[in-house]
Amino acid sequence: MTSLLPLFLISAMALGLGACSNKPSQAQLDDTRQHAIFARDPAALQQLERWAAADDADAQRTLAETLAEPATPEAWRKARPWFERAARLGDAHSAFRLARIYAKGLGTPVNPALSEQWLVIAADRKQADARCLLGLHAKSPVNGKPDLARANHWFELAAEQGSAEAMFQLGIAYQDGIGVQRDIAKARDWYEKAARKEMPAALQTLAMAYENGDLGVKQDHIKASELFNLAAHAVHDFESELF
Repeated sequence: MTSLLPLFLISAMALGLGACSNKPSQAQLDDTRQHAIFARDPAALQQLERWAAADDADAQRTLAETLAEPATPEAWRKARPWFERAARLGDAHSAFRLARIYAKGLGTPVNPALSEQWLVIAADRKQADARCLLGLHAKSPVNGKPDLARANHWFELAAEQGSAEAMFQLGIAYQDGIGVQRDIAKARDWYEKAARKEMPAALQTLAMAYENGDLGVKQDHIKASELFNLAAHAVHDFESELF
């Protein structure tokens, strides 16, 4: 019980502040969400519902994420309408969530057409993961021929917004000359940028480069070992919503 006390105090403060403001801050939403999930406080969930009912897209997304937390089919069924409401109000992340829900069949039948529709909407709203995923679709389409120029266009946009996966994909493109002129220096630069975000695949690629003296670096077994160790630890911590 004592371990929940700090969270309770923080959440109680958030609930109290929410009563004095029409629009909750993101900190209030996050604190209330944490209390609803970890303390299982129905009052916190009800507060999120009240905020969401006032057509606040941030509150609707937060409520949807709270409802989806158990990750069961029933949880996703409850969450999806709130993601839809938030997405229709312009929330880019909710649009991306819907794309993944319909792609994976989370609490609903798989619907590729709806998934693609929401994915394009999210990408148009500058959601980095959506842009990266469109790049992956263009690079390796289910039907039709790859459009490598389009793929790299989306990867570049996503990379500018900090997508580690997009940075890694650009590294591959420049290393192998996929849709761009082969440029080992640029490839290594993109791999290094992705590695700084602790992306396991990028760390492993650089580790192999130092192991074998590839990508324009001198062979360095100590450096390679360090990168392999970083990659092993990063596997447990790195999260991606793409796959």
